[in-house]
Amino acid sequence: MGCFVKICGLTSEADVDAVVALKPDAIGFVFWPQSKRAVKPEDVAVWTRDIPVTIRRVGVFVDMLPEDILRTMELANVEIAQLHGAEQHSDFVNFPRPIWRAVRIPRGGTAIPPAGWSVAAYLVDTYSKGAPGGTGEVGDWKLAREFVNRAMKPVLLAGGLTPENVREALNVVKPWGVDVSSGVESEPGKKDIQKVKRFIEQCRVE
Repeated sequence: MGCFVKICGLTSEADVDAVVALKPDAIGFVFWPQSKRAVKPEDVAVWTRDIPVTIRRVGVFVDMLPEDILRTMELANVEIAQLHGAEQHSDFVNFPRPIWRAVRIPRGGTAIPPAGWSVAAYLVDTYSKGAPGGTGEVGDWKLAREFVNRAMKPVLLAGGLTPENVREALNVVKPWGVDVSSGVESEPGKKDIQKVKRFIEQCRVE
């Protein structure tokens, strides 16, 4: 049972080096200033300058203008834009980088992909009134499974995943990939490398 694994919310060069050594498929950096895991694009460019090209670099954005997102991506040397706000698809029609659109599904809500978006992938996250992501709250996996069935695009599952529950989540939701941040931390922004290791192992057990 192999799947695409993204480790998100990295905030230091030491964590980048340690996580990259475990060979995830992607690493993520949060460029939303209000986040506890917010980083500067100039720092990310330095931290990632020597990582293998096989590991994708993802920038997480919330309600930034497309031109500001692109400028940040160029400064940080990240290749994928993961959008977590109320961005409108019409503003990103000609966006020159791959987009992963986050969709937050509230319990009892609908699992319908948003109309109009041309994306490389969707990310299904848990709805929280107070934050656009990274809350550690487990979502409704049955609704997430419905979303996967309807999306017609690759879907990453996020929201409350840990080394202890990710196997069950994969069995229920059957996503293309998973995205974890708080579930492999010792504190916000500080990764517990043993948890990261166990998480990746659980995702790649055949």
